Amino acid sequence: MAGFTAYAGFYEVCSPEIGENVFVSAASGAVGQLVGQLAKLHGCYVVGSAGTSQKVDFFYEYVIWIVFSSLSDTAQELVLYN
Repeated sequence: MAGFTAYAGFYEVCSPEIGENVFVSAASGAVGQLVGQLAKLHGCYVVGSAGTSQKVDFFYEYVIWIVFSSLSDTAQELVLYN
């Protein structure tokens, strides 16, 4: 179900152009991870948010898009300056 939801949401609802910016809320969830990967494969610049610092560390280690903790005080600064 997560794969179908990610695919339909990204390609049918969002349908971005190559090179556009894509923000993935809850990027550490099943659908969020898939949407992030689909967006990367599509040639988009991906920014994601996660709820905890452990989830953020996971993405810094294994994924090359910008991700930040949605609960941190510096979330806006991180997005604005990257």
